[in-house]
Order: sequence, then C-alpha cells, then structure tokens
Amino acid sequence: MIEEIKASNEALVESLLIDLDVALTIMDVAKTTEFRNTARRNHLNARKAYDTVTSRLRDLMPNAAQQAMFNEKLAELRSRLEAVGQL
Repeated sequence: MIEEIKASNEALVESLLIDLDVALTIMDVAKTTEFRNTARRNHLNARKAYDTVTSRLRDLMPNAAQQAMFNEKLAELRSRLEAVGQL
C-alpha cells in the first residue's frame, strides 16, 4: 500500500511538472502570436495551469530536486504572468 501511494505521488508530481512546461510553452506562443485574442486565451490557460499546480502541490511530497524544479518553473511562470497582468 505504501509503495502504491509513493508511486501515485511520483506520477502526480511528474504530471504537474509537465503542466508547468506546457504553461511556459503556451506563454511563448502567446508572445509570438499576432492575434490579441489568441494571446489572451493563452495567458488565461497558462494562469489556469499555474493555479492548478500551486493548489495540487500542497497535497504532494516532491523530493528536493523536484521541489527545486517546481520553485524555478513557478517563479518563471509567475513573473511572466505578472508581466501580462494575469497575477
């Protein structure tokens, strides 16, 4: 049972790290698009990912390396969202 919980935690941690990578990519796309509506939609989607990750992360136990990755990616995403008025 404990091993299953650890495996589930690990899978969720990895999933959230991927969500952050996708959100950062979405911000890149928003930065390069010529269409204001597309950029706004991408900013909103990246904000949703940010909110989801910060909320779900509270229930998980990432290891030290994973926590460092979360800290780095969340800081970058937060800064970029602030720059476009989403935080």
